[in-house]
Amino acid sequence: MIRDNIKIIKSYFKLVKGNKILITCLFITSILRHIASLLIPIFAANIILYITDGNADKTYLNILLLACTYIAYNLFLYLNYVSYSYNFKYSYKNIREKIMNKVLTFDVDFNDNISKAEILNTINADTGSIAEMIDNISEIILVFIKVIILIFIFAYTNVLIGIIVLLLELLYLKSYDYCNVANARYLMGQQKYRDKLTDNLSQILNGLSEIKIFNIHNKMKQRFSVIANKWSEQYMLKRKYINIRATLLPLITDLGKIILYLILVYLVLKGYYEVNILVLLITYYENIITNTNTLMTYSKQIREWSISITRINKLLNYENGQKLEFGTNKKDNILGLVEFKDVSYTYKSKNKGSIKNISFEALPNEITALVGHSGCGKTTIVNLLLRKYKIDEGAIYIDGENIYDFTEDTYSKNITAVNQMPFIFTMSIRQNLNLIDKNKQHQIEACKRVGIHDFIMSLPKGYNTILSENASNFSGGQRQLLSIARVLLSKAEILIFDEVTSSLDTILVEKMKEIFEDLKQDHTIIIITHKKDVMQIADNIIVLNKGEIVGIGTHDKLMKNNPFYIDLQTKNYHSSNKRITENILITDTDETKN
Repeated sequence: MIRDNIKIIKSYFKLVKGNKILITCLFITSILRHIASLLIPIFAANIILYITDGNADKTYLNILLLACTYIAYNLFLYLNYVSYSYNFKYSYKNIREKIMNKVLTFDVDFNDNISKAEILNTINADTGSIAEMIDNISEIILVFIKVIILIFIFAYTNVLIGIIVLLLELLYLKSYDYCNVANARYLMGQQKYRDKLTDNLSQILNGLSEIKIFNIHNKMKQRFSVIANKWSEQYMLKRKYINIRATLLPLITDLGKIILYLILVYLVLKGYYEVNILVLLITYYENIITNTNTLMTYSKQIREWSISITRINKLLNYENGQKLEFGTNKKDNILGLVEFKDVSYTYKSKNKGSIKNISFEALPNEITALVGHSGCGKTTIVNLLLRKYKIDEGAIYIDGENIYDFTEDTYSKNITAVNQMPFIFTMSIRQNLNLIDKNKQHQIEACKRVGIHDFIMSLPKGYNTILSENASNFSGGQRQLLSIARVLLSKAEILIFDEVTSSLDTILVEKMKEIFEDLKQDHTIIIITHKKDVMQIADNIIVLNKGEIVGIGTHDKLMKNNPFYIDLQTKNYHSSNKRITENILITDTDETKN
């Protein structure tokens, strides 16, 4: 037990950098409180002794000392609580910031190793547990010392009694610790299935529409029930040891108390001790048991919180599969010429596609379209351009500069994207736009340019309208327009649109085409699309098939001599759109596999 707790405490201090002054105050107030608790039984026993002897002065003196000790005890307890509160605030903020800073650096493939539910539960629950741990560490150290002192007092009074108390204490500690170890083991199992329950419930909430469409209520309930039953199994196994610890283990201490009474009564009747010694030692024995229970409770919590330490360290030690280093190039006057030269990339996961020897240019003031059937490599090209992954071979240039030479800040300011299903934060329209640019006039200009300003002003609260989760109170088209306005506020020169028209009706597609034509006047526009009428407005079309370029040119040129492009425009066009629609209904889209 001692070795395990020392190991956990070391792990804690390695993870958490506490405030030294607050920790010192915590320990000092705890020490003074425990000293006061040791004095209380002495004054209580002296009161019995002196009142028995008829010594009123000493009796009243000890009553006064007892009262002062109680006051001191509660004062130190209050200061200890205050120190704990401030230290909790400091530690919680420290750990939370560590985790958030790490999470914001995760690569796009983090879900292969860490689920979103695990991250949420770790940030929401585990960080709070760890922040409480310093108080338990101080208490477990001081209570352990206090128990040793009390056993020494017994041994000093009577060696035989001291040995009996020590043996009872060791037996109790060993049994209690065995239950704690088992409890922690099954608690870890509970947390594992809690993460799965959270993840499953999140999927149900996100997929309610699909659950109704496909009438799969029972299957989803069954899946949830299986995980819930696994959680319940771990809970019942944990409760088995909690029940033993709470009901059967106290028999050891109760029998010890009876043995102690028999020995002390015998010694008092034989005249070896006064009755006050009996009262003092019985009180101290109860004190040992109380403090042992406290000690083991803290030990149990530390074992449980060691799970939180493990989970937090798992997040903090997560290594991105794609380690992209940024350069020192701060060139910010970018025109927007994009060049791919013999670029190849293969995903580590076998179920994902690859691209081979990709070479093309996307020019400023033009629309470049990436087209091809699902899985051909379109999104892979965009992900490489956004530096989500590092290429295996070749080079990608912006205005003749290698994209890996730019600083992170410079690059992110000059290239940005709108996804097929853009994420809108649950806050007001104004606050969503403020994340990019707080200038209200800029926001109005961007919204007017994409044609959503009038709609926003028609709302009762205008730009202060609160958007529900992912703007579900907006239509798909309105979300796209708002996300494009947000992109324009970034002042990026290169704009990427990944299937933004796939789920829009004909009228909105026409609107998007007008927006693309307008934006190309002062941007480089790169579009991924399956819509044939969107392809037709492109100045340059890159046709992809199985990770390779099989055609480059305008719509008219490709329609003359490119069978792959003709195939997209004719017989397989509708089936392609059907696949896109199907992919929207499931979590893992085809384009993610590119």
